[in-house]
Amino acid sequence: MLKVIAAPGPVSYPMIASTMKNKDIIIDFGKDGSADVILDSTVSLVRRGLRTDYVTIKGLMVVSPDVGKRIGVWRKGSAADVLTRALLDKKGIRGEVVYADEMPRLVEMLNKKEVDSIVIASPFAKGKTFEELLGIPGSCGASVNANHEEFISAYSEGIELMKQDPQGVAEYVSKKLPIQANLQMIVNLPKTTVLTVERLKDNSQFENLVKKYL
Repeated sequence: MLKVIAAPGPVSYPMIASTMKNKDIIIDFGKDGSADVILDSTVSLVRRGLRTDYVTIKGLMVVSPDVGKRIGVWRKGSAADVLTRALLDKKGIRGEVVYADEMPRLVEMLNKKEVDSIVIASPFAKGKTFEELLGIPGSCGASVNANHEEFISAYSEGIELMKQDPQGVAEYVSKKLPIQANLQMIVNLPKTTVLTVERLKDNSQFENLVKKYL
């Protein structure tokens, strides 16, 4: 039995997909408690004081169409906000972060030229990833306390299922989530990001970067 605590975002999708075949996985969508595996954004794992053992998604967030001086970001304090402020600082850009309460509002802000660029999930727009711009190890990750091999096997299987049957798996995943999800985002995730289970040996540089902007 593999016990997983997962944020109900893209990081959880391959693990949910794996439950189509593997019934020995229990997923709790939340932030509290202990588990064999904890899935979250790499920024959130640092915020929670958890080590990132594996990178699971690369290229999830992009700055679109390019880095401008006024950047629209969804929610103050989000991973996108932390990384955007780190980007402006590290690149020496005297810019401004403009916050939106809803994701669709970001596109509206860009279209109306209220901002020069926006930070948005890569399934919805093309742009430059934070992996490219900041050299971060990845957008999402896993902190694994036990059953490493079981986690690697299950998550990898979930990735393959998402690639083999994007629509069918997306429908299954969306029904299992505790929040409403954009079906097209789940379908397009394997096409626009790198889904992986990549061992991360040293995350100190990223942790030090993130802690400055929490």
